[in-house]
Amino acid sequence: MQVSVEALNDLERRVTVQVPAEQVNKEIQNRLQALSRQLKMAGFRPGKVPLKMVKQLHGHQVQAEVISDLMEQSLRDALIQEKLNPLSQPRIDPKPLEEGQDFEYSVTFEILPPFETTGVETLQIERPLADVTEQDIDEMIETLRWQQANWSPVERPAEWNDRIEIDFTGAIDGESFPGHQAKNTSLILGRKTAFPELEQKLIGLSPDAETEFDVTFPLDYPTRNVAGQTVHLQIKVHRVEEATLPEIDDAFAARYDIHEGGLAQLRQSLRGNMERELREGIKTTIKHQVFQGLLQANPITLPQALVNQEIDQMATQMGLSVNTKDEDKEALRQLKDHLFGAQARRRLTLGLLLTDLATRHHIELDEQRVRDFLQSLAATYEEPEQWIKACEQDATAMSSIRELAFENQVIDWVLERAQVIEKTSNFSEVMAPLQRPALLADQQSAEMEEMSSLQQPALSAAQEFSS
Repeated sequence: MQVSVEALNDLERRVTVQVPAEQVNKEIQNRLQALSRQLKMAGFRPGKVPLKMVKQLHGHQVQAEVISDLMEQSLRDALIQEKLNPLSQPRIDPKPLEEGQDFEYSVTFEILPPFETTGVETLQIERPLADVTEQDIDEMIETLRWQQANWSPVERPAEWNDRIEIDFTGAIDGESFPGHQAKNTSLILGRKTAFPELEQKLIGLSPDAETEFDVTFPLDYPTRNVAGQTVHLQIKVHRVEEATLPEIDDAFAARYDIHEGGLAQLRQSLRGNMERELREGIKTTIKHQVFQGLLQANPITLPQALVNQEIDQMATQMGLSVNTKDEDKEALRQLKDHLFGAQARRRLTLGLLLTDLATRHHIELDEQRVRDFLQSLAATYEEPEQWIKACEQDATAMSSIRELAFENQVIDWVLERAQVIEKTSNFSEVMAPLQRPALLADQQSAEMEEMSSLQQPALSAAQEFSS
């Protein structure tokens, strides 16, 4: 068997395989003989049908079967010999088989280009230094008051701290976009459920008012497809409501299952929760910086087949994997790519980079880290031991936990070698990136995905390609 490999570009390879004529003819002959021993035909005893007649009757079928089997076997051997790992279904182009000639065919497919993760030592990471202060606790209690507010409709223009219920439709340069419209969306003006420019536009609108205006979304707006964009919004106001807030007393504390110790105990409980959130927020902030630094230092051209596979998986998780007519499949593919393409490419690239670091530097999962990580997750539940037991009995959950623990282990390895400086911060600054916008927030950005407490780890996105 002769094998040649041609690089069509960075990602595509064409493999040409020649199978010797002797091997092809021998296999065809063997199968014809085996068939002749089984064939029953009038005028001949069982197993005595002449080989020439068997060939006339079944030669084309036998030849097709032999060619199919030889291609499957020889392609497998050729890929092993050339150390190639196709990431897409190979496109097979067989040449016509001519008697006495070698059988030749070619296959074309995408591969993962070779790369080596670099730039670890030059990464510059800021580690936030922050504590939970009494003022932070005061602000949290105020947030809890607003969560317990009683709302009453009013027939006047909207003011700060009012809740306004609207329908909206948005367009960029006259074109709609995913998440461009919603009905009965509620925003509390001045409570960071929208950004200041938009809130200012909504101030003064009365119930049943209809208006439209342009507003420019901040560059760091978590919803990527509108970040930095000027969006034309059409607004219809359904209602305006004003809040009545509960008093801050022991009865207020009882609403949060604090029945002894009153406000002092509520503040102590809040401090514990906020300190835990702050620790996780700092870790998330650092992880995000590591991810950003690795991505910037290591651009990788991803095979489209791999990207499509990741997009399809994400679409399935979001319930967008639906049966469509042939004429609608391209439109669905474009929609899924628009919704998940950037996030899929980001997650795949990060997975490949982290996997490469772990493989090259012989980083192996520390089982103690898995146990510690499981304990830290369980601490947020009322019955942590039962939660741990349930996880340990769920193979899928444990797989995700192990992958996240390993991902964190690789990130810690990076931090030991990166340039890490400490920066004074506070609770609000650390936690702000974890907040989602209330408007046009249907599509969570790639960065926001990293903030969730138990999302699919980046490592798992490329796990099957790590060998």
